[in-house]
Amino acid sequence: MKKLSYLLFSLLAVTLFTACSESDDPINKQTFSSTFNCRAYDGDQVLFSQNTVKVEVNFTDMTIQVTTGYKDIDGITHTLTTNAMQMVQRTGTVYSFHEQTDLGSPSGYIDIATGMMWLTFTPELGSTNYYCTTHLLYAYATTNVTNPDNGLNYNHEQSAYLFVPDARGETCVMKISNFTPNIAGSIEANEIQYDGLTMTPTADGYVITASEVEPSNYKGNYIITDLNINLSNQGKLINGTFKCNDLEFKVTGDLFPTN
Repeated sequence: MKKLSYLLFSLLAVTLFTACSESDDPINKQTFSSTFNCRAYDGDQVLFSQNTVKVEVNFTDMTIQVTTGYKDIDGITHTLTTNAMQMVQRTGTVYSFHEQTDLGSPSGYIDIATGMMWLTFTPELGSTNYYCTTHLLYAYATTNVTNPDNGLNYNHEQSAYLFVPDARGETCVMKISNFTPNIAGSIEANEIQYDGLTMTPTADGYVITASEVEPSNYKGNYIITDLNINLSNQGKLINGTFKCNDLEFKVTGDLFPTN
């Protein structure tokens, strides 16, 4: 996946399965630790917390075990430790997993090509639902770039979008790999970064907005305006718009590939 080459370097250097590889062991286990962004919601209440997740993948048995902290709707910290859950290949490098215990037990997805992980659980069959993810990386998004003056447009799948929340979930960094602010399909920035975007956790995911923001690594260029991005379906979908270089951008796609 060429479009991930730069984002993955910054995202996965400390997270992907290089953290601890037991290559000499006949049972091939690999582990990693990463930041986990969790939302607890109950009725109209939503609470964001940022935690550390530890993951062990057994590639011999094709199982995954997860340990993470999380906060409940009242802000009390808990720890979730799953049993070894069977991984089932869904498509390409994406696997689903589910702890076969009670309704509401942990389940989720992991993309072993990108390290993107999504987890949901409802402890003790309570009314509070939890959705946790590593930093949201939309590696399979489609970007439509339109010139509003003449209607010319260009669709591409070159760019990936990474969102890194702050510890409170109030702001985030957005990184775009293979940024293409033109309708010719030319990549003008291998990776571009926008800091301090407003982030609002919701019962369905996150809403990210900014009226105007300048990239931190391309000062004076590629200023974005009218940014409005909705990460819905518990973060599994991206749908958003923004403007740059007198062009209009529309981003759509899935967190995990569908085929």
